[in-house]
Amino acid sequence: MPASIQRQIFLLRIYAAFTFPFACIPFLYFWFAAHGISLEDYLWLVAIYYASMIAAEIPTGFLADRYGRIPAAVLGPSLLASSFVIFGLSSSWTAFAIGQCAMGLGHSFLSGPPAALLFETLRRAGRSEDYLRLESSMHAIRLGGTGVAFLLGGIVAQAFGYQACVLFTAPLCLVASITAMFLRGTGRRRTTRRRPPIVVSASRDLRLPAVAWLTAYFVVLFCLLRYPFHLYQPFLQAAGQDVPWRVGLLFFALNAVAAPCSRLTPWLQSRIGERALFWILPMTLAASMWAMSEQVNRLGIALFFLHQIPFGMHWSLIQNFANHRIRSASRTTVLSALSFFGRLTFVGFLTLTNTSLRSDDAGATVTDILRYVGIGGILATTVCLLLGRRFLAGRD
Repeated sequence: MPASIQRQIFLLRIYAAFTFPFACIPFLYFWFAAHGISLEDYLWLVAIYYASMIAAEIPTGFLADRYGRIPAAVLGPSLLASSFVIFGLSSSWTAFAIGQCAMGLGHSFLSGPPAALLFETLRRAGRSEDYLRLESSMHAIRLGGTGVAFLLGGIVAQAFGYQACVLFTAPLCLVASITAMFLRGTGRRRTTRRRPPIVVSASRDLRLPAVAWLTAYFVVLFCLLRYPFHLYQPFLQAAGQDVPWRVGLLFFALNAVAAPCSRLTPWLQSRIGERALFWILPMTLAASMWAMSEQVNRLGIALFFLHQIPFGMHWSLIQNFANHRIRSASRTTVLSALSFFGRLTFVGFLTLTNTSLRSDDAGATVTDILRYVGIGGILATTVCLLLGRRFLAGRD
């Protein structure tokens, strides 16, 4: 492989390690709660975060395809850093909501460019068949970097408080922005025919039967991934296990489990087949959430680790399935569209969840939410995968 390609992949690995160094995320609910934010208010803040991503997801993907992936890769982590500064210096729900908007906007810039840069780099070198292996490795590095940040965050939160932990996260995000400045753009392949507009190309790709089905599958999987992640902290509080250093260690351990799962994705796909993996991921999440609703104790916390199997594997599988079926001209736009539909659906369900919290006189609890999402997830997964059976291969 040429030295320039090796350098690009090396920089992408550094970028992956600092893409999401969210040291304060395991403690953000506790920081909000210290300022009088209830479970319902917290879930509204989460909804605002995803709504801002929805508004920006496709436009940022379009801008990355139109003007290059490097500016998006620089701007995304910078916006994330600004959101943590806002969180750390604020004390009101309104200010926290502004911070969530900044974080959602920053995140939207990152949903497509890193994967598109890697795939285009490999394609130009004639090595696109290596994408799943390298994307799995990148995702493992990304999870490892996030896990180390969680551990550091627990130490900082225990020693100096939640505010220091929140502010500590901002400079970690800026490392990715600085790294992105040294990446090289992949450019565009010249052809003898006029290239179709990006939006037209993306629309064609999204209407492909396999890509349309993948969108529906990703919507189900995304909701099943995000619900437990945002409920871990309320669950820990309900179980009386919210000591900062222990929470940081727990989240580090979760990522330590997820990272090797990501690296095992190509091997598992070759051993048990794509179809089996697509069944295992959402069913594992749904069944474990249902079980958590009955065990608000250490056994329920132990089920967090089961979630790390699909969490570690899902992104490289989804990216690999999509990248081999979509055009280069609209690659980032299509990948952003997948995230758009997943987040749009999740915001819809969060709105229903918040409505039930408000209308229930007894007050719906974390366990109620986990129970309903788990049962609904099993049903939705079954229907989706039976409809999409023809798009998935067995053992390759």
